Amino acid sequence: MDEDRAPIEPFDDDAESVADYRKQSREFLDRGRGYLANGDLHQAAEKGWGAAAWMAKAAAEAQGWKYSRHDEFFTVMYKAQDLSGDGRVRALGNTANTLHGYYYTRKRFLRPEIIGASLDDMEMLLDILQPLTEEG
Repeated sequence: MDEDRAPIEPFDDDAESVADYRKQSREFLDRGRGYLANGDLHQAAEKGWGAAAWMAKAAAEAQGWKYSRHDEFFTVMYKAQDLSGDGRVRALGNTANTLHGYYYTRKRFLRPEIIGASLDDMEMLLDILQPLTEEG
């Protein structure tokens, strides 16, 4: 077993794990929008973060980059920006991290329009990262 892979991720091959991460990423984004529509801002924000983190995992796995801990997210974002040539990746990664922080913010300080716009940003990030997860 790959020592960088958690034992709770028993994928048999890299292609299987990449596809699973990619699918889960899109599901998280859809669920985030559902939570936003229902007024659950904390869950909406956290699902936006999850969408970004899981697509980053897909890209990292496909490219052979290490990503097994939260603090490696930005390393993956920097590499993805370099590989994609898209200068928006860094800022969109920061937005993802901000969404994660909203989970720990009291609801009265959360703004649905900001979280909604940030979820739109996460869709943009996923669209930029997805080609890095696909075979040539």
